[in-house]
Amino acid sequence: MPRRPAVLGLAAALLFWFWQFLTVRYNYGGNWTGLFCIGDRMKVPAVVPGERSYIFAATYGYDGQFYHLMAHDPWMRRHFATAIDSPAFRYRRILVPALAWILALGNQRWIDAAYFTVILGFAFLGVYWLAQFASRSGLHPAWGLAFVLTPATITSIDRMLSDIALAALAVAFALYAAKGPRWALFLVLACAPVARETALPLIAGYSVFLLTRRRFADCAWIAAAMLPAFAWFAFVMQRLQGAPASLYMGWIPLEGFVDRLFHPILYPLPPAKNALVVASDYAALAGVALALIAAAALAGKRRWDALASAVYGLALFVIFLRGASVWETPYAFGRVLTPFLLLTALADFATRPWLALAPIFLIDPDIGLSLSGQIIGVVRGLTGL
Repeated sequence: MPRRPAVLGLAAALLFWFWQFLTVRYNYGGNWTGLFCIGDRMKVPAVVPGERSYIFAATYGYDGQFYHLMAHDPWMRRHFATAIDSPAFRYRRILVPALAWILALGNQRWIDAAYFTVILGFAFLGVYWLAQFASRSGLHPAWGLAFVLTPATITSIDRMLSDIALAALAVAFALYAAKGPRWALFLVLACAPVARETALPLIAGYSVFLLTRRRFADCAWIAAAMLPAFAWFAFVMQRLQGAPASLYMGWIPLEGFVDRLFHPILYPLPPAKNALVVASDYAALAGVALALIAAAALAGKRRWDALASAVYGLALFVIFLRGASVWETPYAFGRVLTPFLLLTALADFATRPWLALAPIFLIDPDIGLSLSGQIIGVVRGLTGL
């Protein structure tokens, strides 16, 4: 394991743990389940007898509460799926919950701590892999810390989401697709779809690249890597019912993006604060537009390699993504689109890293605004104000 990337990854994981410790202490009364953002308008089963969950009042909570339940019931034996919205859709993303269950050895009292560890583990891996990619590109390994600033990383650390796993695996794909080892790429491709099914456009793009290079044996090898994911998807479909992914996709190019562009959200805030948040929303949308332009520029240069093919596959996913719930806020679409934003940046990373990362930097301020309440709570707790 290269030393500098490992040190950077460990530093990032420790930094995030320290932030979680502070926000749990000063914003959630020391109750770590506050990180799952469990809402009182959702069914809240008793996952562990005697455990006191932190419940957010008058809200439906956020996605982390569902992955929390999945970690306590990954094989659907305790019937927690009844408390999950679109359980068949959620249960496809089993990687993080299953890793937490495995790390805890199935002990229900250890699963929450194991879940936090898995999330921090992917923060470590994302920085570690990006630092290695930076080094191979002739840059300082410290550029690996840019992974800390991706929307998927920030939101996953904040609300225990699975997006950080796919973001880290996307960086690993860029690293290993270029220069092996082959077993590592196989493992990445096997894990990515069960982290989030939105990895499939990445894999499809890479498969097309291999076909155009007449690397049929490698295509068969990718198909073998997909078998565990498709077997799991089939098992979930047999056991559960939920909203199909097609509800989030359309046939009209940029339908979701344009609809969001021309229908700004008016927030229940004073006029000045509302104007600030709306402006940051448009900055985030500009970041997505810049990334699409960068992908189009790659195509204009006729770049055709493993990384570019994955970028094109993900760009098509973004272009035809229409789900209103995804495009609603930068907190949502920023984390979902992070693999696309990251791989597009990495395609031009060696020559102009700051400019390549600009789309990500344009989304971060809006996410930072959503964390402002927590930040104020921590500052007040530390200063006694």
